[in-house]
Amino acid sequence: MGHFLLLLTNFLFPFAALGVVFGFLISPRRGLLKHLGQELKERFGLEEEGSIPQQAIWLHCASVGEVMSMKEVISRLKEFYKRDIIVTTTTEAGKETALKNPQISKALLAPLDFYPSCKRFIRLARPYRLFVVEREIWPNMLAAAHQAGVPAALINGRISAKSARAYKWVRPLFRYVLGTLSFAALQTKDAAARYAQLGMPEERLIVCGNVKYDTLNDNPPKIDEVNKLLTALGWSGKPILVCGSTHPLEETMLLRAAPELAKKGIKIIFAPRHLERKAEIEITLRQSGLHYAFVSQGKFDKETDILCADVMGLLQSLYACASLTFVGGSVERRGAHNLLEPAILSKTVLFGKYFYNAPLTAQALLETGGGVLVDENNFKQTVLRLLADPAQLENMSEKARNAALSFKGATDKIMEVVNNYERK
Repeated sequence: MGHFLLLLTNFLFPFAALGVVFGFLISPRRGLLKHLGQELKERFGLEEEGSIPQQAIWLHCASVGEVMSMKEVISRLKEFYKRDIIVTTTTEAGKETALKNPQISKALLAPLDFYPSCKRFIRLARPYRLFVVEREIWPNMLAAAHQAGVPAALINGRISAKSARAYKWVRPLFRYVLGTLSFAALQTKDAAARYAQLGMPEERLIVCGNVKYDTLNDNPPKIDEVNKLLTALGWSGKPILVCGSTHPLEETMLLRAAPELAKKGIKIIFAPRHLERKAEIEITLRQSGLHYAFVSQGKFDKETDILCADVMGLLQSLYACASLTFVGGSVERRGAHNLLEPAILSKTVLFGKYFYNAPLTAQALLETGGGVLVDENNFKQTVLRLLADPAQLENMSEKARNAALSFKGATDKIMEVVNNYERK
């Protein structure tokens, strides 16, 4: 049955592809496709002979986030196998990110999940091993690798309950393709259970944790830049609340609390999740009556109460200089952004109840006392209470760091699994 469903996907593929192409051509986003010729070559596995390193270690990632999280794993795999690394990605942005990594010999857009495209790419590259990252379970890619005798494995694997339910409708197909994997190094026990339900042999499922947490940086590179910024604002030595990756609802919550926080001498920095909202944010700040400034404008007044960090790459260094932090996407229903970014810097973390994208880290922070749940009703009072008790805040901040440290080590565990597999 699994083979039949795989054949059916390939039979339907040309019709689905034509529909996607037609939709894209009439879409206003068609101007984004600037390198159509090269993209089609890569998508259909039509690269020239000799253009791809042979017998390399092949990693397939979805996009930027996966490529970034794999940086240390890539380095370790290169050292372990003593072979070139090639990376394929689903998106152009992911490919561009991979091209910046000197450990990667070649980066391309992944072949479409169409058996002839995958088969041709594998024939051109003749990879030594294939590692698919997180949830990039593409049936034809794995089937083609299996038929070509290329061992494949899933690393840093995850799968949501929603996806697992959807995949059950085609369980024979997933039982077949998951059965081709040598092993699956997974982030959580829940992920292991879901893959087992889809038909992957349990003896090949190993829980290793999430390599994302191994990339947590407790020495941000722009602290000097932030300190100069705080000096220019006259904020040095003052209590500072840093709110990271905020969404509109969370900014409304913050601005409601801001006047009273300002009266208590508490300074506020917030970093919007989406910088394209700057014009909208400026209108809101103007209406608030607060003294505000934007980092990008470089004009700082010592009367400033609230600062919008509207630049990329500064948030981690801002967290490092904070007295207290809040992580967005958690009061607004986005599942919460990275709760451990401030925690690894020994900062108490406030966040809302919508942390479904990071349940383990949220629970660890709450259970250890390094994190506090807030909502629109108690946010202001929680901030005032914690900043009024420096001794308690310091104790909570150390607990937050310990919680963050407990999540490190996934890279070592994955490499141990790889080593054990190769020794068999």
